[in-house]
Amino acid sequence: MPFRSCTYLCATALLLCMLAAGEFNGTTYQLSDNQVDVTRAVHGSALNLSLPSKAANLALHDHKGNVVGFNSSVQFWMGEYLYALTFEGNVSGNLSYALPHHGQEFLLLTKENGPVRIILPPGYTTGDRILGIARPTPDEVMEDGSISLTWHNLTADQLIDVSYYRIGAPQSLKRILIILAAAAAALTLEYFLSIRRLRAVREEAEKRA
Repeated sequence: MPFRSCTYLCATALLLCMLAAGEFNGTTYQLSDNQVDVTRAVHGSALNLSLPSKAANLALHDHKGNVVGFNSSVQFWMGEYLYALTFEGNVSGNLSYALPHHGQEFLLLTKENGPVRIILPPGYTTGDRILGIARPTPDEVMEDGSISLTWHNLTADQLIDVSYYRIGAPQSLKRILIILAAAAAALTLEYFLSIRRLRAVREEAEKRA
């Protein structure tokens, strides 16, 4: 069943423009609340994809933004969806598609050598060792409305793990820790005061005896 995001078309158009301008010649993963929009550079007349989930909104454009037709077939094998794409001629452009995604952690096992860029949802960041970091450390981190993480020289079968969180989360965590520390201090003080009162009562009882 196809799934769509209200920002899918705008995000894809923006990425296609960036790639067409020669700014990035790899695979870009733009994260949102319920899916990841993928744009990858292609050069040739065919492409094989191995994906963890079924792809939606498959589209191919050349570097001028023109739609390019293609034939595709898919098989499910060993837990992955294997796509075989054949283009209408030799194409230098970009293939885009969408995959389901949930949560605030993105795991990616690279299938080939090449650069990778992951764009976090607006209002999210990464880098706090308690709340979440990116492994391995990105070669480049940029902020232009959203945080983008880039790895330039990845190899096949390399695992990327990005945990991210809302930008205001560290401040909220600090406030919670302060409240918990104050509560713990109040309970500790009340405990020692109770001990002193019990001792005073015991000493008074011993004197009367």
